[in-house]
Amino acid sequence: MVDCEKDHVTTQVKGTMGYLDPEYYMSQQLTEKSDVYSFGVLMLELISARRPLERGRYIVKEVRNALDKTKVLYGLHEIIDPAIGLASTLSAFDKFVDMTLKCVEESGSDRPKMSDVVREIENILKSAGANPTEESPSISSSYEEVSRGSSSHPYSSNDTFDLSAGLPYPKVYPK
Repeated sequence: MVDCEKDHVTTQVKGTMGYLDPEYYMSQQLTEKSDVYSFGVLMLELISARRPLERGRYIVKEVRNALDKTKVLYGLHEIIDPAIGLASTLSAFDKFVDMTLKCVEESGSDRPKMSDVVREIENILKSAGANPTEESPSISSSYEEVSRGSSSHPYSSNDTFDLSAGLPYPKVYPK
């Protein structure tokens, strides 16, 4: 039941421990920067193949404690997922870690906007040699349009999610 005199609806936010923005615990308010924090935790999972909370250890704290920017791979040899291949050179790994750590800053005001994160990922991919073709639109510019409320949402077209994969739609006949 909604109280007509209230100008907002309060809901209890539920989230997975380890992904929630530390500021949320204090303010009980989620912001755009809360999503950036959660995304940063996800990126730490990608490089470590570890859950955010594992055996009483928090991946954000583990990476911060092990980080040494003067060493090869930032001194994260023990944390990096072995499947990534430590023997090979990890192109732009330092940039990826730097961006990830910005995403998991304690204070939301110190975190980048998500559109900036997307743009940085694109730049990292380009510097690593994974150049998108000239015909491909920039994902970061599309993200900015959507986040600004542009009417040209990438999924607003009916044919965008054509799940038929080019196959004709099945015919349905009444019994």
